[in-house]
Amino acid sequence: MSNLEANAAGRSQVDGATAAFGLAAAITILFNTLLAWVKDAYDPLNTFMASLTGHHWRTHGIADVIVFLVLGFVFLSQGVKLDGVRLAVYLAGSCIIAGGGLALWFVLV
Repeated sequence: MSNLEANAAGRSQVDGATAAFGLAAAITILFNTLLAWVKDAYDPLNTFMASLTGHHWRTHGIADVIVFLVLGFVFLSQGVKLDGVRLAVYLAGSCIIAGGGLALWFVLV
């Protein structure tokens, strides 16, 4: 292994908390999109979420934070390990999928 390969491999490692909460962020991004689709398509859920905090988007944000924190701590306790490149791919991929999904949803609906 060359010095360049060794340095690249060493730089790509992330610590446990970064891996855990990075993966939680990627999943939460997808959850956020799914929840937006479901509450937009199913008005009783939208109304229920609005009744909890005064506005459905406020409840939506709280749900996202809860999902992020719960998943992050679960992954942290399980010792999830990811390298930085894989984590970046997961985050970028979830953003692309979620952004495209929301854009397509609002174009079609």
